[in-house]
Amino acid sequence: MWPHQYEAADLAYRGRNVIISTGTASGKSLAYLTPAVTSCLDGGTVLYLTPTKALAADQFRGLRELRIAQVRAATFDGDTPFEERTWVRQHANYVLTNPDMLHRSILPRHSQWSSFFRRLRLVVVDECHNYRGVFGSHVAQILRRLRRICARYGSGPVFMLASATASEPGAFARRLTGLEMDEVTVDASPKGATTFALWEPPLTELRGEGGAPVRRTATAEAADLLADLVLADVRTLAFVRSRRGAETVALSARAKLADVAFSLSTGRHGLRSSGSNGHREAAAPPQLLGHHDLLDPHFHLNGLPGRRSSEDDSSPLSPAVEPSAGRTEGVATTANSSATDSRTSPGASPKASLGASAGASARDVADAAELPGIVADAADAPGRVSDAADVPGGVTDTTELPDRVTNAVDAPGRVTHAADVPSGVTDTTELPDRVANAVDAPGRVTHAADVPSGVTDTTELPDRVTDPAELTGDITDATELPGRVAAYRAGYLAEDRRELEKALRSGSLMGLATTNALELGVDVSGLDAVLIAGWPGTRASLWQQAGRAGRDGQDALAVLIARDDPLDTYLVHHPEALFGRPVEAIVLDPDNPYVLGPHLCAAAAEIPLTEDDLATFGPTAPELLDDLVAQGLLRRRPAGWFWTRRERATDLADIRGAGGAPIQVVEASTGRLLGSVDEPSAHTTVHTGAVYLHQGETFLVEELDLEAGVALVSSSEPDYATFARDVTDISVLSSLRSQALGRGELHFGEVEVTRQVVSYLKRRLQSGEMLGDEPLDLPPRTLRTRAVWWTLPASVLVPLAEEGIDLGGAAHAAEHASIGLLPLFATCDRWDIGGVSTELHADTGLLTVFVYDGHEGGAGFAERGFARAADWLTATREAIASCECERGCPSCIQSPKCGNGNEPLHKRGAIRLLNTLLGDDVD
Repeated sequence: MWPHQYEAADLAYRGRNVIISTGTASGKSLAYLTPAVTSCLDGGTVLYLTPTKALAADQFRGLRELRIAQVRAATFDGDTPFEERTWVRQHANYVLTNPDMLHRSILPRHSQWSSFFRRLRLVVVDECHNYRGVFGSHVAQILRRLRRICARYGSGPVFMLASATASEPGAFARRLTGLEMDEVTVDASPKGATTFALWEPPLTELRGEGGAPVRRTATAEAADLLADLVLADVRTLAFVRSRRGAETVALSARAKLADVAFSLSTGRHGLRSSGSNGHREAAAPPQLLGHHDLLDPHFHLNGLPGRRSSEDDSSPLSPAVEPSAGRTEGVATTANSSATDSRTSPGASPKASLGASAGASARDVADAAELPGIVADAADAPGRVSDAADVPGGVTDTTELPDRVTNAVDAPGRVTHAADVPSGVTDTTELPDRVANAVDAPGRVTHAADVPSGVTDTTELPDRVTDPAELTGDITDATELPGRVAAYRAGYLAEDRRELEKALRSGSLMGLATTNALELGVDVSGLDAVLIAGWPGTRASLWQQAGRAGRDGQDALAVLIARDDPLDTYLVHHPEALFGRPVEAIVLDPDNPYVLGPHLCAAAAEIPLTEDDLATFGPTAPELLDDLVAQGLLRRRPAGWFWTRRERATDLADIRGAGGAPIQVVEASTGRLLGSVDEPSAHTTVHTGAVYLHQGETFLVEELDLEAGVALVSSSEPDYATFARDVTDISVLSSLRSQALGRGELHFGEVEVTRQVVSYLKRRLQSGEMLGDEPLDLPPRTLRTRAVWWTLPASVLVPLAEEGIDLGGAAHAAEHASIGLLPLFATCDRWDIGGVSTELHADTGLLTVFVYDGHEGGAGFAERGFARAADWLTATREAIASCECERGCPSCIQSPKCGNGNEPLHKRGAIRLLNTLLGDDVD
């Protein structure tokens, strides 16, 4: 065991609550498995909690592989057949479940679990950094209810928490569990190197609202890169923020691979760039290449053909533009795509563009007939390069050499000095520990300054590849290529998810587009690369996702692909905000009355509440109980508080949603139930006209009937996505805290927000082109929540108005950008918060910009913004200023959910306004 594993296991064994917070793949599982198995062997039971079914299934598989007869492990979740649940309750001593099942099934039926609870020795809360915001607040109360049930049965289990990425882990764990907590944070495990690239898609010739330039979408870039990496036999995960996005990336990558398969089957090879949009036209190369050569590490994937013409709007197999010189910090490469392709130098022959090497000689290749495939040129010869000068000019990625290579003469693509990295190399990686000399390192860059112009990406082939001809892996027919990519997300049937996980582990799947369902510690060892399409919301999630590659000490590649969003723009231009910085503090508010109230009712339904129980639920519980009695939800009797209704008390708490009865999504033609969404989300996700994706199938919503709780959909294949837009009104109820901020004032308090979805945008999937804005007629929704807001007095705004700055447009632009940047300082998503700005607000009488929590009662995000206001608003100003557009675009001040059509907006005015607020009036 590594020291951190032993320390955590020993603390738990000695009865101390502990959180282990160490890096990804640092062996935390062994740290809690050791005391867990010991508890089972001693006659006790163990409860394991995880946010996702995928991780529970993975842990269950690992337990079964231990083959310890006394450990009777079982999963207990929505996928567990009903006939098996009785056996689990009566016989299992190691139960793996999730907070949802604990809340809705196990705790309300605690009497059926009495034998299990009496012997409960250890509660493992895995991947606990995911318990943040409103969801985390709900989980905190569920754990308090669990502690109360355990006390009823005379047990006092040790709580052991595990997280790869938690800031101030001890304080967070105490807030989550309500218990004193030791912490283990020193990671003693060995690590492989990870090369991290920051990739900003290029601006296109398309124009959006107000004539703003439109960037190529992150999902389109991810699909291209995923297809490229699969072709290179690089096992890759592509993390996409939404279920729809994951399906889109997988479908697009499969389509691109199908194009390649078609081209291979018809004998057409080669693509050449055409025009500034990055489109490609098929080009017949000077000589035919075999499909083995297409998967050779020295053959650039942009040399592959496709059926697209130069007029086709669909995106290329890989970025058709060469990134300009980027800034590299540590192993982070910042790439900014430009509008030209310089992989082929001016005047170069077509052969050179396909990888011909002017330095190749007869001594390198005795006879072209000796080469695998149909290679007729020395440049195409794998394993025959004897000098760095012989590396073909079109090589765009470097790979690990097979173990059998013992001489530089035998090393394909062997680079002996950083300066020898050929023009066009788009990626560099650090080699495994077995490489003893930089001279032996293919693509090894010894100094950031040596990174050649255009380096943006690096891949590392799996160790099992020992011959370039074997790079086709198990593909014996090009038609198999599309089948090596799939999508993975919540909502699939349990057996489908398990099959996908198994296929990825075995290597029959080489590319998987997924939501964060695979972000957690699922053992998908052997992965080489991770693509992250858009900032995942927190540094914690970023490092967690990047850590999926390079398991078992391997080196790895991670690429963060920026979305057209202010925060993503800021990060690719400010890598120092990511690297060498601690992860965010995890924000949750267990005392939120809208969270605590339903759980007090659930606790009373499980066992009547007494005065002695109130300390478990926090200082606000007594006052809140009086309100629940007044509402008729609880009844006060001398013995305590009782739940007397016939309804299930657990239905009051929707721990992952925002309340309200779910909306059923039904196929109109067949009556087939496709899924469900919570009622508030229905306004933005299944409104009339929305595009809805389900397990790879695309549907259009024909009608949303809120009264009936049904969204009727029909099968369709539109080439666009939809984005709901809303308008918001806000009233200040009370200011809880305030302070001076520069030349203005900063406030935090309670507000009432009225939101109404008024229309939706249609945007082309591949290009991001705006296709229209369709009106909607949906009822407004009102919530009481908490907000942070800042004001500026009229006296400091007069000079700006005299310069002709539109103050309303400047405040509107600053609001949009500040919403985009807050997730960098609070563990939230842009869609968890909202904002309002006005040149003159009725409640403040001043120019005011609000940012509020999008959850009833607040979620702690706005409070975090109040605490970090100076840093947050400074970063907002820098994000706007660093964007290359002239008047504003989605990368800085435009918002996809703005109900006012992103009008008015004033980019320069927003910078001046923030300068004035922060006390820096330099334009």
